[in-house]
Amino acid sequence: MSQSLNGLVTLLANAQCHLRTSTNWDGNHTQANSVLNYQNSKDARFDGSEAWCASVVDANQFIIAGCEIPRTFVAISIQGRGDADQWVTSYKIRYTLDNVTWSDYRNGAAIQGSTDRNTVVTHFFDSPIRARSVAIHPLTWSGHVSLRFELYTQPALSTFTQIGHVQSDTNGALNAGTGAREVVVPVTFPVTFSKVPEVSLTFDLIDATADESKQVRVEVEARNVTSKSFECVFKTWWHSKVYLLKADWTASINE
Repeated sequence: MSQSLNGLVTLLANAQCHLRTSTNWDGNHTQANSVLNYQNSKDARFDGSEAWCASVVDANQFIIAGCEIPRTFVAISIQGRGDADQWVTSYKIRYTLDNVTWSDYRNGAAIQGSTDRNTVVTHFFDSPIRARSVAIHPLTWSGHVSLRFELYTQPALSTFTQIGHVQSDTNGALNAGTGAREVVVPVTFPVTFSKVPEVSLTFDLIDATADESKQVRVEVEARNVTSKSFECVFKTWWHSKVYLLKADWTASINE
C-alpha cells in the first residue's frame, strides 16, 4: 500500500475518538494533552504537560482511542513529551472491532518508537486495520512513560438516501399510437444532495395491455440526474398500450 498520509483523517486532531488511559501522573498530565504536536502555554498552571504521562512506570500502561463506529486504521505516529526528556522508545498495538475480543498487531511485536522529544515517528500498518478501538502499549521508554500520538484512518463514509414515488401522466401519451413513446416526469429531491446521487427505479404498478405478440413493453429510467433533481422517463414501444405506470425511486450517495 502507498506510504502516504495524504487524504487520511487525523483521528485525534479532528476529535473523532474517545481516549482512555491506564493511569495519569495527575490532572495536568492526562490524555487531553496527548495529541501529536500538542504544546502548552508554557504556564503549567493552565494546561499541563506536553504529553500524556502515566503515573506508573511499567509495561502495563496503555492509552486507548475508541470510536463509536468502525474505522479503517492505516498508520500511527508517536512523539515524545515536548517539555521534558521523556519518550516511549518501543510499543505494541492491540485493536478490537467489537470491543470484546482484542487482537495483537504483528502478534505483539515491538514497533520502533521515539528517540527524542519532538521527532514524529510514523508507522504504516502492514495492511489497514478495521477496528473500533486501538490501544498503544508502551514496552520501553526513556525517562518516563510519556507520549503524544496520532492515528490515521481512511475517511468514514456514510450513506445518505432519499426515496419517493412517481407516476406517469394520464393524458394518453403512452396509450395512443405505435412505436417508441415516452413520458418525462420531473422529480425534485426533498433535500439537495452534496453531489450527484445514484438513482434507481422500480415499477410499483403497470396498467397496460399487451401487443399482438402478447408482450407488455414498458421501461423506466432516470435521466439528467443532478444533486437537486432528475427526470423520470416512462417508456413503451411497438403496439403496447399503457394507461398508467407508477414507480418507486431511491437516490443515494456516500459522503
